[in-house]
Amino acid sequence: MLDPKSRTRVRLRKFLSYYKPYRGIFAVDLCFAVLSAVCLLLFPLLSGYITEQVLVQWDEQTARRLLRASFAMLALVVVYTASKVLYAYWGHSMGAKMEGRMREELFAHYESLSFDFFSHTGTGHLMTVLSNDLNGMTELFHHAPEEILITGIKFFGAAVILFRINAPLAAVAFTVFPFLCLVSVRADRRMQRQLMRNKADLSALNTGLEDALSGIRTVKAFGNEAFELAKFRDKNGNYTQSRCRFYRMESTFYDVLSSYPQFLTMLIVVFGALLLGRGQLDIPVLITFLLYSNCLYEPVNAILNFMRLVQEGKASFRRFMDLIETPPQITQREDCVELERCRGEISIEGVSFRYPGRDEAVLDGIDLQIHHGQRIAVVGASGIGKTTLAALIARFYDVSAGSIRLDGVDVRDLSFASMRRSIALVQQEVFIFNASVRDNIRYGKLDASEAEIICAAKLAGAHEFIQALPGGYDAQVGTRGILLSGGQRQRLSLARVFLKNPPVVILDEATSALDYENEQLVRHALDRLMVGRTSIVIAHRLSTIRDADRIVVLSGGRIAESGTHTELMEKRGIYAHLYAMGTDT
Repeated sequence: MLDPKSRTRVRLRKFLSYYKPYRGIFAVDLCFAVLSAVCLLLFPLLSGYITEQVLVQWDEQTARRLLRASFAMLALVVVYTASKVLYAYWGHSMGAKMEGRMREELFAHYESLSFDFFSHTGTGHLMTVLSNDLNGMTELFHHAPEEILITGIKFFGAAVILFRINAPLAAVAFTVFPFLCLVSVRADRRMQRQLMRNKADLSALNTGLEDALSGIRTVKAFGNEAFELAKFRDKNGNYTQSRCRFYRMESTFYDVLSSYPQFLTMLIVVFGALLLGRGQLDIPVLITFLLYSNCLYEPVNAILNFMRLVQEGKASFRRFMDLIETPPQITQREDCVELERCRGEISIEGVSFRYPGRDEAVLDGIDLQIHHGQRIAVVGASGIGKTTLAALIARFYDVSAGSIRLDGVDVRDLSFASMRRSIALVQQEVFIFNASVRDNIRYGKLDASEAEIICAAKLAGAHEFIQALPGGYDAQVGTRGILLSGGQRQRLSLARVFLKNPPVVILDEATSALDYENEQLVRHALDRLMVGRTSIVIAHRLSTIRDADRIVVLSGGRIAESGTHTELMEKRGIYAHLYAMGTDT
C-alpha cells in the first residue's frame, strides 16, 4: 500500500503519461499559447508608446509614427487572434484524443476484473466514471498546461514591466496576491471534498436508475412504481443537495474573487492620484499602468477558471485512478500455456474455495475426475456450491486450495484464450445483446460465415422461429433480447455455443426457467450439444439427468455421493431423498 505522497507522485506520472503520444501537437499548442501571451504583453507597450511619445507633440512626423504604431497594433491583434484559434483547436483535439485513450484503457480494465468485483460494484458507478467523469478531462488536458504557461508569462512579464514603470505603485498592486493565494488553497480543499461527495451521490443515483430501468417489467408487474419513484426521489434529492452545497461554496469563493479587478483598479487610481499630486507620476504613465493592470487581474480570472477545471479534473481523475488501480484477481501468467487442441479431460484435486471477505468455505476438499466425452451431473441443495464449482472450472474465480487441471495442465497456467476457447458456459439467465439475431449468434465465432450461422441455429433448434421473425436473421431483438421469449433466447444462446464448438460445456440450470414445451425443445438441443463433448450439468430438475454417466451430490461443501442414477437410488441417501421429494435444487 502506497503512502499518500507516493500515490500522488505515481498518479501525477500517470496523468503526464497521456501527453506522451501527442508531444508534437502539445509543443505546437504551447508555442501558439506563448505567442498569444506575448502579444498581450506587447499591446499595452504600444499603447504607452502612442500616449507617451507619439501624441506628446503633434507635428508632421506624428501622423507617420501613429500610422506605423497602428499597423503594429493591428498585426498584434491578427497574430493574437490566429494564435488563440490555433491553440484552441489543437489543444481541444489533443485533449479529446487523450480522454478517448483513458476511456478505452478504463473499459479494457473493466474487462480484466473478476466476477467478484462486479458483484460488489454497481454498473451505474462504472458507467458514471467512464462517461461523466472523463468528459471533463478534455478541458483539463487542454487548458491546464496552457493556463499555467500563459498566466505565468502574462503575470511575471507584467510584474517586471510595472516595476520598471513605477515601483511604489506596483508594490501596492501586488500586496493583495498573498491573501488571494491563501484563500484559494483553503477553498480548493473544501470544494474538492464536496465535489467527491457529489460524484459519489451521482454514482448512487445512476446505479439506482440502471437497476430500476433494467427491472422495469418486474416493477410494473408488482405495481411498485410509487416505491421505485420514492427511492429515486431520495437519491435524486441527495444528489441535488450535494450540488447545491458545492455551488454555495463555489459562488462564495469565485464571486468574491471576481471583484478583484475593480479592487485593483481602485488601488491603482487612488495611489496613482497621490503620486500624481506629489509629482512622482504623470498621466500617460498612469494610463499605461492601468492598461498593464489588465495583465494582473486577467491571470486572476484565468486562475479562477483554471481552478474550476482542476477541481473537476482532480476529482474525476481520482475516481478514474481508483478503478484503474484496482487489481484483477484473476490474472494470466507471463509463461502461460497455450492449449492448442483440448480433449476435455478435467481433474479436480482437493479443491476448496471461499469467497473474498467470507470465513466459511463454500467448497472443501473436492476431488473429481471427468474424462473426455463424459456427462457428469452435479446436484445438491440450493446454495451448496454447484454454480461455484462450475465457475472454478471455467476459472472465473481461482481456487483457495487444491487445483483444477484441464488436459493435465493447471487452469491457472493456461492462457485466457485457451480457457475461453475450450470451455462454454450455458446459464439459466442468458444475455442477449441489443443487436440482430445474426450478430447474437456470430458472437460465438466472430468470423463465422452465413452458412455456419444457419447451421448452428438449426442444431440449436432456433432456425424455424428465426425465419418466422420479421427480418429473419436480420431481426433486431431489443435490449437483453426483450422481443424474444425465454425459450427463444435460450436457443439463441445455444446457437452461439454450437458455433463456438468447444470441447467442454457446462450447463448451469439451463432449462430451469422454461415452461414444459420450451424445456423439451431446449433439452433436445442440449442433447445434440453434449454429444462427443465433456459435459458438466448442474441440475435443477433431477428427472433431466437420469441418463448422466455419473451424478455427483454435494453436501456440506463436499462430495457426499457419487454414481449413476440407479446406483444412487439404491443407496437411499441424499439423492434418493431429493429425487423422491421432487425438490428443486
